[in-house]
Amino acid sequence: MVHERPTTESGKALEMRVSGKVLNGNLIMFDKETDSEWLQETGKSLTGEHKGKQLTELSEEQQTKNVRWDVWRKQHPDSKVLYCGHCEDEQKKP
Repeated sequence: MVHERPTTESGKALEMRVSGKVLNGNLIMFDKETDSEWLQETGKSLTGEHKGKQLTELSEEQQTKNVRWDVWRKQHPDSKVLYCGHCEDEQKKP
């Protein structure tokens, strides 16, 4: 699922981060500004100031899928990759 980020009263988009938590196999994100937690699958806020609010899901036309990193990087040069060393370590275990 891909959702729009919620905006503050000033019109600035909230900065979403990975919490490292999972619920029913789905990532839980949080917004840096309020620490509200959001379920990736549904876009619903589970805790915090935004509890009960729902993110708007992007339409198919607004989503970009299966794009190679070099192609994405040319179109979005300021993009950053989230890296989780813990997850990589888990994959290396026999």
